Amino acid sequence: MLVQDVDGHAATGRRGVRRRWRRGRYSTQPLAEALARPDADLVLLQGVAGSGKSVALRRHALSLLEEIESGRAPADTPLPVYVNLRELGASPDDINTELLRRYIVEQTGPRGSTDVAAYFAHCFADDLRHRRVVLLLDSFDEIPAVLGSATVDAVVSPYVQTIIELVGGGGRCVVACREYKGLRSTGWTQLHILGLSLTQQEEFLRAARLDDEGVERVRELLTDPRRGFTTELRNPLSLKLLAAYVRSRQSAPDRPSALFAEFASLRVRAGLAHAGLDPDSRRAAEIQRRLDRFLDRFAFRLTASGGGLSVSEASLRTALREETEDVPVLRALIDRALTGSRIIGFSSATADEDGGDSEAADPGGRRVFFGHRRVQQYFASRYVAAHPDAVARDELATNGRWRETVVTVLQDGPPEVTGPLLDALTLVLRGELDRARHADAGEFAWSPAAVHVLELLTAAYQGRADWPYETARPLIEELVDEAWRGGSVSDRKFALDCLPLLSEEARAQYIDRAFAGDSNWIRVTALRDCATLPSLTPAIRASIRRLLITRPARRTSAAETQALDVDLERLRGTDDFVGIRKIVDRTPLWVAALAVPIALTMATDHGTGDETLDLWQRPSMALLTVVSPIVLFWVFQSTDPLSYPSGRRAAFLDGLVRSWRSALTTRTEKAFEFLGVMAILFLALFVIPAARLAGGHLTLTGFAIVLGKATELFWPMFWGQSVLYAVHKGWTTRQLRPARRVLVFILLIERGWAALRGGIRALPRTFVPAALAVVGLGGFYWFLSTHVADVIGAVLFTLMALLALANVIRTALHDLRSRHRVDQALRVYGGDPPLLFTALFTLRDATEAAEYVRRVRDVPRAGPLDVDRATLRWCIAALQDRSPQATGVSPEGLRRLERWKGDAELLDELGRLDEQLRAR
Repeated sequence: MLVQDVDGHAATGRRGVRRRWRRGRYSTQPLAEALARPDADLVLLQGVAGSGKSVALRRHALSLLEEIESGRAPADTPLPVYVNLRELGASPDDINTELLRRYIVEQTGPRGSTDVAAYFAHCFADDLRHRRVVLLLDSFDEIPAVLGSATVDAVVSPYVQTIIELVGGGGRCVVACREYKGLRSTGWTQLHILGLSLTQQEEFLRAARLDDEGVERVRELLTDPRRGFTTELRNPLSLKLLAAYVRSRQSAPDRPSALFAEFASLRVRAGLAHAGLDPDSRRAAEIQRRLDRFLDRFAFRLTASGGGLSVSEASLRTALREETEDVPVLRALIDRALTGSRIIGFSSATADEDGGDSEAADPGGRRVFFGHRRVQQYFASRYVAAHPDAVARDELATNGRWRETVVTVLQDGPPEVTGPLLDALTLVLRGELDRARHADAGEFAWSPAAVHVLELLTAAYQGRADWPYETARPLIEELVDEAWRGGSVSDRKFALDCLPLLSEEARAQYIDRAFAGDSNWIRVTALRDCATLPSLTPAIRASIRRLLITRPARRTSAAETQALDVDLERLRGTDDFVGIRKIVDRTPLWVAALAVPIALTMATDHGTGDETLDLWQRPSMALLTVVSPIVLFWVFQSTDPLSYPSGRRAAFLDGLVRSWRSALTTRTEKAFEFLGVMAILFLALFVIPAARLAGGHLTLTGFAIVLGKATELFWPMFWGQSVLYAVHKGWTTRQLRPARRVLVFILLIERGWAALRGGIRALPRTFVPAALAVVGLGGFYWFLSTHVADVIGAVLFTLMALLALANVIRTALHDLRSRHRVDQALRVYGGDPPLLFTALFTLRDATEAAEYVRRVRDVPRAGPLDVDRATLRWCIAALQDRSPQATGVSPEGLRRLERWKGDAELLDELGRLDEQLRAR
């Protein structure tokens, strides 16, 4: 299982250490390694329902306990304390560290152990603060008050603050929850569980006792989005249910809800057998019908109550008596069947798992809950689908309590139920669009109601090729367009999260826009959201290839590369994008590697055995040999549509690349045609030594040397461009395997030959410029062999060395001063929200400002920063050059924003802050 570290933060006591400033904030690693990492205090583990959050925490706790018990654990290994927060009954107004500590004692020592109570009373707090204990808190989003809340942030914040206070300044805590109604706090290391890749899915199914024939039977469900399973089957719970379904039915299911239907059927049949009945008998059929009806109603009541996901055992018995009021003789059998089915669980280890007369059993304060939250959603959705008037449509559409139930109903409910529900959701979107149309230009902002509806629709229909979009899709596409044109970077990010709801043409358009921008946050979001699409169109696949070709010109870390590979592996289709990425990344290195040996030869004997050159001439010739192919490669890499504009940078060659590109052409096809003609003319120069060989003026050995050196020079000059062009044209990794990659420049020769065959009309466009380029390079090559070039080369070499040394010193001093200014700005801010922007505008450049915002966000808080969101969004609009309306920003702030305009790193940091401030 893999997680993506979205926003890592150092542990307390390490936050003050000056860390290397980072541009990338994404990395991917196995979940076990991420949880065991000791350099983070507060860790937030998020994932969709059924992704394995609870299982991961329990396995992590058991693994640590086994190591401690066996003596294999290091001396500083913390003691894991796992606690499920599902039954934390304290309200947001009442919660405090003492109540939370008391709840932890009750959960870890349910039988009232005096030793456990004494430990928590006297040692726990000290052990936690000194990292001798790691606290694992599960199901935060299932806290009853959070689950039933309408205003999420106001309810969540007190619990988060209590956890922070309990952990203290140095303790370590991991909190697991869904993203919806979960923590959205700053200063936490955020880990997102990624969906399983196809290889991982197949391995999981085999581990779930599904043979090769069974895996082959469901392969289409894993890969074909038209079946509606591809997104659902990326989490372990659904895969486990799929394996059970196939083992039972020896066939593949026809819809996702069939997985839960089969699960319920198998569990109920097991419960009937536990009650001593033949599951196939007529009496068992009647009990199963009543038990199914009871589970539907019980799940619905539990969801409607808003009091959490568990009730007292007494409430269960009361509901069971109501269900069997007309046939009390069946009550005991239904009770035993319910207990034996294990669909319902008990919170205490003393639960009567052997059945018996449950009515006679002492409840003892036990709590009753469904085995998994998604199982409860399944039964509740069945009740809503069968009783359309049970909940008002507006209530279903807008109240977050019913979110999961509505998602399930939309996916599998009958049209007479889903139709009115979609109408209610569409009405919310129509109101949002009317509001956006009447807003001032550049003032778009998503409302909480629209975010809720769009997240609901995305959860219901992502990965599905067909859904009833006739009414909703036009509204969604117009809203996304409004957000992209007039919204902040965080509004654009949410617009990309709506990609599964857009048409194929719109998806390709916004993905291309996201990849073309400078924002790394937006690019990563777009690529990750590509994995939620039912299929990748040729336009989207071409955009991904273009992004990979652009990537070598951007600065990326090894962690970002690893995260990129994981995102590429999750994309649907047959394209090996990871292999393509590796080929593209290595191509510029190979170009340099091919040129360096020739340059070394040039530095010693001019490449032809001529040892008459002076000492100063040889470095000049060698430098030309290295620089020419590198510049030519980056010139071609920067053409359009081969790469995106934001990536057309080649370090110190940037200015030279821009000037060469403008002098030649900016179109990929024309540039490749030009290079092809140039390559043919280069090969035509072999006619001269061949003629000299035929005339007896050159020996065969001399001709072989000339031919060999020219061939060595040809490869670095034209090979790299041919590889990029092949990737651009959609060549697969199989077509670009090493044997064929060596001769890929044949593409260039063919293109140049086709241009020359165009006749006289093609000469002014291709032949003449190419010939002038070859002659120009030859003339420059001859000039370097003169004594004038010797002096110029020596002076330039000395100046370059001095400038490089001066640049190193200047960069080091600038870095120290920048860090000092950021530290000073943080002291001015001092945690006082009104001073956030005052301190921000004391900084000199955008890099300092981005680091300042990042470090402000690093501080753990119970909720979002209490800052003026209107001012924040005004600053973002100014940086995006959207001409916002005037606000209370100082004249100095206006000058700073004008100077920082367009800086992607600062926009990303402010956008993340804006996203956290969005009301829920």
